[in-house]
Amino acid sequence: MIGVDHEVFVTPPQHEKDLLGIVDAQNLLVERALKGGFDYLWIVQADVEVPSGSFQKLFRLDVDVAQGIVPRHDDQNALICGFMDGNKKVWYLPKSAVEGKILNGQGLDSWVFAGMSCTLIRRRVLETGIRFKCQPGLGEDILFLFEVQSRGFVAKVHGGVLCGHLPEWGLEKVAEEA
Repeated sequence: MIGVDHEVFVTPPQHEKDLLGIVDAQNLLVERALKGGFDYLWIVQADVEVPSGSFQKLFRLDVDVAQGIVPRHDDQNALICGFMDGNKKVWYLPKSAVEGKILNGQGLDSWVFAGMSCTLIRRRVLETGIRFKCQPGLGEDILFLFEVQSRGFVAKVHGGVLCGHLPEWGLEKVAEEA
């Protein structure tokens, strides 16, 4: 990224498997960002390809958490993106409802989320002690965004940052369908 001081950090293999390993890896990234004095943490998961200009688009949203969108592994038109309410009930949105739009939470009882596949987080969010965690029935991504927004931080989803999700939906294939 031209003009941005940055460091690429890849977490080592985790001892825990599945979701617990993902949570551990993401919390390692949080700690690395804090210890490194970085103003932002940009998480791009290993199976995600980001289009050119993604960082700049997310940064320009000027919010506490900005997210790109990614298709589910099993359906290119179904996204890991939607809204959740105060009871943590989740409503997923189809690609056609998100692509090219900017989504905001809808107030105190409706929060937006888009997984953690391509997420830019401001340091002040991490400084509060918010971390990734596991809870049966809810992904760590939804729990993180729920906590972020319930504490008053602003999150937005940028529907113009359409990422590839490997191996099924590489960036070229996603761009063809857009």
